[in-house]
Amino acid sequence: MNPTLALLARHAGIWEGRYTHLDARDWSVQEELRFRIRVECPAPDGTAYRQTSRYWTKDGHAEELVYEGRGRGDRVDFDTGRIRGECWKIDADAVYLTFAFTEDPRGRIAEMIQLSGDGRHRARTWHWFRDEALWRLTLVKETRVSPDPAEWSRFTEAPTT
Repeated sequence: MNPTLALLARHAGIWEGRYTHLDARDWSVQEELRFRIRVECPAPDGTAYRQTSRYWTKDGHAEELVYEGRGRGDRVDFDTGRIRGECWKIDADAVYLTFAFTEDPRGRIAEMIQLSGDGRHRARTWHWFRDEALWRLTLVKETRVSPDPAEWSRFTEAPTT
């Protein structure tokens, strides 16, 4: 089995938390978003990896996006029209993801996702580069609220975290 997909399967379920985007020049907070994510690996239709993400801004705006990946060798590739990239396992509990937004050809993002040993928490960091200069950092703290992706419909309100 693809080792990256095997590790991502340990992430299956529903996660809640907060994204904090920081300006890399002075570490000031640019934006905070509450979110809920459903991770399916594999998804019911056989897709190798699917992440459904709901985001809420401070002013109450909500958005839902879906990201799908497919296994290739020891990696998982993403090409959703919005982002394009790949991820791979770097140790027993961490994956590394590099991707770019198609609307920003000068930019790229490097992300590490660390799963706690008990599988109840994740920590993520994003390093945003534009023209090869670091311009933004994102810190993400998550808690698994359900190990079962099928419970997604139970979670309709914005998270309070």
